[in-house]
Amino acid sequence: MRQGQAHLEYLPLSKVNTVVYCARRFYLEYVLGEVHTNHHLIGGQYLHERVHTEPGEQSGLWVWSDQLRLVGVVDRLEWRQGGATPVEYKLGRAKAEAYLSDSVQLAAQALCLWESRGIKAERGFVYYHKSHLRREVVFTPELFLAVEKAVNRMRSLLHNPRPPGVEVPPAKCEGCSVREACQPELWRKGVARWA
Repeated sequence: MRQGQAHLEYLPLSKVNTVVYCARRFYLEYVLGEVHTNHHLIGGQYLHERVHTEPGEQSGLWVWSDQLRLVGVVDRLEWRQGGATPVEYKLGRAKAEAYLSDSVQLAAQALCLWESRGIKAERGFVYYHKSHLRREVVFTPELFLAVEKAVNRMRSLLHNPRPPGVEVPPAKCEGCSVREACQPELWRKGVARWA
Protein backbone atom coordinates (compact mmCIF):
# COMPACT_ATOMS: atom_id res chain seq x y z
CA MET A 1 0.00 0.00 0.00
CA ARG A 2 1.30 3.43 -0.86
CA GLN A 3 1.50 5.72 2.15
CA GLY A 4 -0.08 8.72 0.39
CA GLN A 5 -3.17 6.73 -0.57
CA ALA A 6 -3.89 5.00 2.74
CA HIS A 7 -6.49 7.63 3.65
CA LEU A 8 -8.37 6.95 0.38
CA GLU A 9 -8.56 3.20 0.72
CA TYR A 10 -11.83 1.50 1.62
CA LEU A 11 -11.27 -0.66 4.68
CA PRO A 12 -13.09 -3.93 5.41
CA LEU A 13 -16.10 -3.37 7.64
CA SER A 14 -15.25 -6.56 9.56
CA LYS A 15 -11.95 -5.03 10.69
CA VAL A 16 -13.89 -2.51 12.80
CA ASN A 17 -14.52 -5.44 15.12
CA THR A 18 -10.85 -6.42 15.04
CA VAL A 19 -9.48 -2.98 15.93
CA VAL A 20 -11.93 -2.57 18.81
CA TYR A 21 -11.10 -6.06 20.11
CA CYS A 22 -7.32 -5.65 19.74
CA ALA A 23 -5.50 -2.94 17.78
CA ARG A 24 -2.35 -5.06 17.65
CA ARG A 25 -4.30 -7.89 16.00
CA PHE A 26 -5.67 -5.43 13.43
CA TYR A 27 -2.16 -4.23 12.63
CA LEU A 28 -0.70 -7.73 12.35
CA GLU A 29 -3.57 -9.03 10.20
CA TYR A 30 -4.36 -6.07 7.98
CA VAL A 31 -1.14 -4.07 7.75
CA LEU A 32 1.40 -6.91 7.90
CA GLY A 33 -0.79 -9.65 6.40
CA GLU A 34 -0.26 -12.10 9.29
CA VAL A 35 -3.28 -14.37 9.02
CA HIS A 36 -2.90 -17.86 10.38
CA THR A 37 -5.89 -20.10 9.87
CA ASN A 38 -6.99 -21.87 13.04
CA HIS A 39 -10.17 -23.65 14.13
CA HIS A 40 -11.79 -20.34 15.18
CA LEU A 41 -11.36 -18.85 11.70
CA ILE A 42 -12.48 -22.01 9.93
CA GLY A 43 -15.54 -22.32 12.18
CA GLY A 44 -16.44 -18.67 11.64
CA GLN A 45 -16.14 -18.95 7.85
CA TYR A 46 -18.29 -22.09 7.89
CA LEU A 47 -20.93 -20.34 10.02
CA HIS A 48 -21.06 -17.29 7.72
CA GLU A 49 -21.45 -19.49 4.64
CA ARG A 50 -24.50 -21.14 6.16
CA VAL A 51 -26.44 -18.15 7.40
CA HIS A 52 -30.11 -19.14 7.34
CA THR A 53 -32.42 -16.72 5.58
CA GLU A 54 -36.20 -16.73 5.80
CA PRO A 55 -38.44 -15.53 2.93
CA GLY A 56 -38.30 -11.72 2.66
CA GLU A 57 -34.88 -11.53 4.33
CA GLN A 58 -31.48 -11.09 2.78
CA SER A 59 -28.12 -12.61 3.60
CA GLY A 60 -24.67 -11.61 2.40
CA LEU A 61 -25.80 -8.07 1.56
CA TRP A 62 -22.93 -5.83 0.42
CA VAL A 63 -22.90 -2.36 1.98
CA TRP A 64 -20.47 0.56 2.08
CA SER A 65 -19.90 4.06 3.35
CA ASP A 66 -18.14 6.68 1.27
CA GLN A 67 -17.95 8.92 4.34
CA LEU A 68 -16.25 6.30 6.53
CA ARG A 69 -14.55 4.58 3.56
CA LEU A 70 -15.76 1.16 4.70
CA VAL A 71 -17.08 -1.75 2.65
CA GLY A 72 -18.39 -5.10 3.79
CA VAL A 73 -21.25 -7.53 4.19
CA VAL A 74 -24.31 -7.64 6.43
CA ASP A 75 -24.64 -11.32 7.38
CA ARG A 76 -28.42 -11.18 7.49
CA LEU A 77 -31.01 -8.43 7.13
CA GLU A 78 -34.38 -9.10 8.73
CA TRP A 79 -37.51 -7.00 8.74
CA ARG A 80 -39.08 -6.89 12.20
CA GLN A 81 -42.11 -4.82 13.08
CA GLY A 82 -41.67 -2.84 9.87
CA GLY A 83 -38.02 -1.99 10.51
CA ALA A 84 -34.74 -3.25 9.13
CA THR A 85 -32.68 -5.30 11.56
CA PRO A 86 -29.14 -6.39 10.67
CA VAL A 87 -27.90 -9.61 12.28
CA GLU A 88 -24.19 -10.39 12.75
CA TYR A 89 -23.22 -14.02 13.25
CA LYS A 90 -20.42 -14.90 15.66
CA LEU A 91 -19.05 -18.32 16.50
CA GLY A 92 -18.52 -17.70 20.23
CA ARG A 93 -20.66 -17.78 23.33
CA ALA A 94 -23.05 -15.03 24.42
CA LYS A 95 -22.68 -12.99 27.58
CA ALA A 96 -25.49 -10.95 29.15
CA GLU A 97 -24.92 -8.25 26.50
CA ALA A 98 -23.23 -8.26 23.12
CA TYR A 99 -19.47 -7.77 23.26
CA LEU A 100 -18.38 -4.19 22.60
CA SER A 101 -16.39 -5.11 19.47
CA ASP A 102 -19.43 -6.93 18.04
CA SER A 103 -21.74 -4.02 18.89
CA VAL A 104 -19.46 -1.49 17.20
CA GLN A 105 -19.18 -3.70 14.10
CA LEU A 106 -22.98 -4.00 13.95
CA ALA A 107 -23.35 -0.21 14.30
CA ALA A 108 -20.86 0.22 11.44
CA GLN A 109 -23.06 -2.10 9.36
CA ALA A 110 -26.07 0.07 10.18
CA LEU A 111 -24.25 3.23 9.05
CA CYS A 112 -23.16 1.54 5.82
CA LEU A 113 -26.67 0.15 5.27
CA TRP A 114 -28.13 3.65 5.56
CA GLU A 115 -25.56 5.33 3.33
CA SER A 116 -25.36 2.70 0.59
CA ARG A 117 -28.93 1.37 0.51
CA GLY A 118 -31.03 4.06 2.17
CA ILE A 119 -32.17 1.51 4.76
CA LYS A 120 -32.31 2.81 8.31
CA ALA A 121 -31.93 0.42 11.23
CA GLU A 122 -32.46 1.45 14.84
CA ARG A 123 -31.28 -1.82 16.32
CA GLY A 124 -29.71 -5.11 15.35
CA PHE A 125 -28.73 -8.46 16.81
CA VAL A 126 -25.55 -10.42 17.33
CA TYR A 127 -26.17 -14.14 17.11
CA TYR A 128 -23.70 -16.25 19.12
CA HIS A 129 -23.61 -19.70 17.57
CA LYS A 130 -22.13 -21.68 20.49
CA SER A 131 -24.90 -20.42 22.78
CA HIS A 132 -27.63 -20.29 20.13
CA LEU A 133 -28.57 -16.90 21.58
CA ARG A 134 -29.05 -13.43 20.18
CA ARG A 135 -28.14 -10.20 21.90
CA GLU A 136 -29.90 -7.00 20.93
CA VAL A 137 -27.85 -3.91 20.12
CA VAL A 138 -29.61 -0.54 20.08
CA PHE A 139 -27.86 1.96 17.80
CA THR A 140 -27.13 5.01 19.93
CA PRO A 141 -25.15 8.17 19.13
CA GLU A 142 -22.43 6.86 21.47
CA LEU A 143 -22.18 3.62 19.50
CA PHE A 144 -21.95 5.52 16.20
CA LEU A 145 -19.20 7.67 17.74
CA ALA A 146 -17.38 4.46 18.69
CA VAL A 147 -17.53 3.44 15.02
CA GLU A 148 -15.90 6.71 13.97
CA LYS A 149 -13.20 6.29 16.62
CA ALA A 150 -12.51 2.74 15.46
CA VAL A 151 -12.20 3.81 11.82
CA ASN A 152 -9.89 6.67 12.81
CA ARG A 153 -7.76 4.23 14.80
CA MET A 154 -7.57 1.88 11.82
CA ARG A 155 -6.43 4.70 9.55
CA SER A 156 -3.82 5.92 12.04
CA LEU A 157 -2.43 2.39 12.41
CA LEU A 158 -1.93 2.17 8.64
CA HIS A 159 0.79 4.81 8.98
CA ASN A 160 2.59 3.30 11.98
CA PRO A 161 5.97 1.71 11.22
CA ARG A 162 5.38 -0.81 14.06
CA PRO A 163 2.42 -2.53 15.63
CA PRO A 164 1.00 -1.11 18.84
CA GLY A 165 1.72 -2.88 22.09
CA VAL A 166 -0.45 -5.54 23.67
CA GLU A 167 -3.39 -3.64 25.15
CA VAL A 168 -5.73 -6.52 26.01
CA PRO A 169 -5.90 -8.91 28.97
CA PRO A 170 -4.30 -12.35 28.49
CA ALA A 171 -7.68 -14.09 28.24
CA LYS A 172 -8.34 -12.29 24.94
CA CYS A 173 -5.20 -13.82 23.47
CA GLU A 174 -6.41 -17.41 23.91
CA GLY A 175 -7.26 -18.86 20.51
CA CYS A 176 -6.13 -15.75 18.63
CA SER A 177 -5.19 -16.49 15.03
CA VAL A 178 -2.13 -14.21 15.15
CA ARG A 179 -0.83 -15.26 18.56
CA GLU A 180 2.41 -16.71 17.13
CA ALA A 181 3.17 -13.49 15.26
CA CYS A 182 2.07 -11.32 18.19
CA GLN A 183 3.98 -13.06 20.99
CA PRO A 184 1.88 -11.42 23.73
CA GLU A 185 3.66 -13.23 26.56
CA LEU A 186 7.03 -11.88 25.45
CA TRP A 187 5.56 -8.41 25.04
CA ARG A 188 4.13 -8.45 28.55
CA LYS A 189 7.51 -9.55 29.95
CA GLY A 190 9.22 -6.66 28.17
CA VAL A 191 11.25 -8.92 25.88
CA ALA A 192 9.53 -8.00 22.61
CA ARG A 193 9.20 -4.21 22.84
CA TRP A 194 10.72 -3.99 19.35
CA ALA A 195 7.80 -5.80 17.70
